[in-house]
Amino acid sequence: FSEQTLAQITGADYAEAAQSAYKIGDSNLAINWFDQARYKNFANAEMYATLAEIYNSQQNISKELSALEYIKSNYPEKSGQISERLFQVYHEIGEPAKVLSSWKSMEESQKNELSNLSLYFQIHNELKDSVACDSISQIILEKQPENGEALEWNAFKYYWQGENRYQREMEIYNKNKTNKQYKILLKELDLSTTDFKKSLTYLEKLWVIQSGEKYASYFMNIYARFGDETKVNFYKKYLK
Repeated sequence: FSEQTLAQITGADYAEAAQSAYKIGDSNLAINWFDQARYKNFANAEMYATLAEIYNSQQNISKELSALEYIKSNYPEKSGQISERLFQVYHEIGEPAKVLSSWKSMEESQKNELSNLSLYFQIHNELKDSVACDSISQIILEKQPENGEALEWNAFKYYWQGENRYQREMEIYNKNKTNKQYKILLKELDLSTTDFKKSLTYLEKLWVIQSGEKYASYFMNIYARFGDETKVNFYKKYLK
């Protein structure tokens, strides 16, 4: 700007200079010149997108979010380009409703990325939406069969379905020991066994990833229900 007076320099000039500064790695100068551009009432989507990138690199999430939301509010045609990052930022700051809203605006290719699916799973888990978690966890496992988060969800889901049914039906039978109730008990215990076996398919994969105390009690309890003392004793060794 040495050949121009300050009055002659337009906001667009400052913004262009800021982009050049950013490209050569001088983020602080870029921010300064973007501020000058705004002072001269200039703004465009590219300017705020670059500011968002700078603040992201500086781990200044509040200023990054402000830049992204400015684009969303003032340049809606550009929303698709920032929806993924808004989705991630809203998750980081604990805004579940805005996370879900941003998800709807994301491209299908972005929704299919494992990292985004994982965040999407986490938010539904926090919201205790088990139906959504069931569906998302299966999509994740199709993409990454050894994903611990999705394996755990299914392992624990089937384990507690089986265990809760077992406890409930045994309690009912112990209060009413009739032949009719015994037949009902056997049918319900068969369903519990099915759930336990499903749980085992996921637990066995988790055991390969991380054998030890974390999952040993689940194995031990399942095999105790199956009456397999050998395996109960095997997993019991891992409990401290």
